[in-house]
Amino acid sequence: MKAAIILLNNVSKPDSARWWLEGYLKAIGVEVATYSLNFENLDSLGGIFEKNDAIIVVGAAGDKRAASKIAEILKLGVEVNQEALELIRNYYSDKMEIPKDLEDKAVMPEFSYVIQNERGAVPGFVAFSLTDDKFIAATPPRFEEAVECFELGIQDFFRQKTGKKYSVTFALYLDGSIDAAEKIVERLHQKEKNVFMRLDARFLGTRGVPIAFTVFAESPEELSDTMSRLEEESSKLASELGLRIFEKERNEEEM
Repeated sequence: MKAAIILLNNVSKPDSARWWLEGYLKAIGVEVATYSLNFENLDSLGGIFEKNDAIIVVGAAGDKRAASKIAEILKLGVEVNQEALELIRNYYSDKMEIPKDLEDKAVMPEFSYVIQNERGAVPGFVAFSLTDDKFIAATPPRFEEAVECFELGIQDFFRQKTGKKYSVTFALYLDGSIDAAEKIVERLHQKEKNVFMRLDARFLGTRGVPIAFTVFAESPEELSDTMSRLEEESSKLASELGLRIFEKERNEEEM
């Protein structure tokens, strides 16, 4: 499967967004390319989409111009998505200042699948071609929101294509420094496919530096074997540095 990540020029921390989304997609088994695009050049989206099975447009969710261009590429109409509008209104229900363009923020291609945004006002979406088996996903522009929209729903559509039906995210805690944890991640990255490994502050606890792993697999046996191998290799690499790994903490398991 081939996919492209499009970073619009409203994206915060574009380098971080690229690194995280590329990491996830490669672990799922997707061949990925990344482009930076100004809003003035939205017409370029069509050509990029033609060369790929799917694209993710970071910064398109909540922007009427970008959503309309996505709909045009997919030969779909546009609408104020009522599910998205309700989520946006709920977000602002306890806020002192409410934007006047709430309906514009909820504009999406028709028949879009809405991805809830747990960190901000505007949900993401996935819109589908009616003529072939391709899709376009859109996320909000803020890096943290883009990543979590991918985690909460967008990834599922890629996993369906690549057969990576099983997934687990867990963290190992290193009794050491961030630099040492980065060295372990770099070494493991050279050995393991279908794993997105990183230092993830969301796993911070009372002790140790969290090394987070998201493993994708085609079977429960493959998932279990990969997890065991990661734990063993992490402990071995930590020992070589004169350090140790604390117990594992699992975040979620999917099927």
